[in-house]
Amino acid sequence: MAGAWEQSENVLVGILHVDNTTMHWACGFRNLIIPGAVMPVTGMPYDHSRNAVCQAALDNGFTWCFFLDSDVVPPRDAILRLMSHRKPLISGVYYRRSPPEGVPVFMKDGNWYVNYPRNRLFEVDVCGAGCLLIHRTVLEKFPGQRPGAGKKWFDWRVDCGDRNLWKEGNPEALKAGPPMSEDFTFNVACKKLLGIPTVIDPSVQCYHVGLAEASQNSFRPAQVRV
Repeated sequence: MAGAWEQSENVLVGILHVDNTTMHWACGFRNLIIPGAVMPVTGMPYDHSRNAVCQAALDNGFTWCFFLDSDVVPPRDAILRLMSHRKPLISGVYYRRSPPEGVPVFMKDGNWYVNYPRNRLFEVDVCGAGCLLIHRTVLEKFPGQRPGAGKKWFDWRVDCGDRNLWKEGNPEALKAGPPMSEDFTFNVACKKLLGIPTVIDPSVQCYHVGLAEASQNSFRPAQVRV
């Protein structure tokens, strides 16, 4: 159940959309409790889209920024449930649709974290941003990865060739960041620059849908659940 404090704080839901949505996703989105406003973003690279949502959340006085990808179907009360923990950076659970399919989209100690605790919050090194809640204080305190390139919070670095660049005490780390996707670099930077870990709530189990559906150790044709 949501407490009074959750009801008084608002959320900007940024929907990262890159392809056609499914009926499964549309039904899940219609059912989602949203204590705030919605900002769909499309037609931009992933990192620019997410950064635009972060900036809009700050500019318009939102307390929280919640990212929902247009292929992730969360539980109806996912946002309220994540808010209730009062963690600055917290995510639900969803599973990969691409190889290795069926594993959760978060990693710990360099590996996909498969045998994670099912009955309590836990920390990971990185996670996907498909069901990610961020408190505005994280965005306010974040010193920036490459703000000059329009990549203040999220920075797509998959094409970065130097995999040894991101090391403790390396002054060049802030300029480039690790060779990871934009959500993973954000997680790493939050931990290294702000000391803020990425927390997972395993009770918030989402479906990752497209032409097929990924859930724990499963990959099958998508089914519509209302």
